[in-house]
Amino acid sequence: MRRLLLLLLALLLAPVAGSAQSPAVRVEAEGFAMVAGPQDRDAARRRAVSDALLAAALAAGADVSGHTAVNRGIVTSDVAIVRSVGRILRHRILSETLSGATWRVRIEALVGEGPGPLCPVRRLIVTAYPATLAVDPHAPAWSGELARTIAERLVERLALHPAASLTRVAERRPTRLGRGGEAFDYATLTQGSVRLPANGHGFLPTVRLRRVAGPRLELALELKLVAADGTASVQQFVRRVPLPRPSVIGGLSVLVQPQREALASALLEGSDRALDALFDRAGCEPASARLVAAGGLLEVPVGQANGLTPGSLAFTADGGSTEILEIVALRPGSARLRPLDPTRPPAAFAGRRVQFVETGR
Repeated sequence: MRRLLLLLLALLLAPVAGSAQSPAVRVEAEGFAMVAGPQDRDAARRRAVSDALLAAALAAGADVSGHTAVNRGIVTSDVAIVRSVGRILRHRILSETLSGATWRVRIEALVGEGPGPLCPVRRLIVTAYPATLAVDPHAPAWSGELARTIAERLVERLALHPAASLTRVAERRPTRLGRGGEAFDYATLTQGSVRLPANGHGFLPTVRLRRVAGPRLELALELKLVAADGTASVQQFVRRVPLPRPSVIGGLSVLVQPQREALASALLEGSDRALDALFDRAGCEPASARLVAAGGLLEVPVGQANGLTPGSLAFTADGGSTEILEIVALRPGSARLRPLDPTRPPAAFAGRRVQFVETGR
């Protein structure tokens, strides 16, 4: 029964393909779990929450299939696979009681069909790296200075996003990002490390300016967000504005500060939506990490700074057997976990990838 519940919970949390979007509905559901012993009280509560979430998802319907394995006329396994049609978009706990050795949790959930916008609480620990600047040789001479102003504006804007926690503005880019980390080179030795933290994301914008017919000035932005595991997402933005008439000082055509600021604002108009889309997408992805064996438990390089709480549950999300783990120790940049199934040794999970979901405590 435990393994079936784990499988059901994973299917609840995974995107479900749907051809048509139906309106989301509010449902109430209850979940139950037995406390196995004095040390199992909190874990049992989380199992009850998981049970209630599953019941809420199944309220929108379910597809059920079965598989029976037989060896020499003897049934060796009988597995029921239930795939929920609904998906939990939001939930809140209405009540929770412990009566004897039984937890009873009642929740209210917003349930929709298809791959709705499941958006867990998530904070992105962001390091902003210097922008790559590419200026067309046919652009005005002051375009390089304008590109630097635009790059500064982008960093200011990302610092305002609710999902982003800008912890550092690096003076240079590392030799490489993502898997493999930072190369040990002369720059690292003499200028210090700019390595991306294991629980962080790197923001690497590219700013391109060129002169086009009109005459107009075209800004093309490539906004890239790279996670410590090497995965990246990219957002593009392009805008053209008429070329201004710069001031003439000492016979040279220059773009004075007020003009540069005004032109940067004109070129960046609408770019906030592109930047927000990039961070909204990353911020709505559940925190994930790879498990590492540590002192009889398992450790991940994500923690409170990434939005995890003591009530967060981790479930394996690497295509293998579905298992659930609970947090037993939480720090700002890391967490220690153990399997909810006490018969499963922690060492068996080392190297597996997990994703986190919040259970409300």
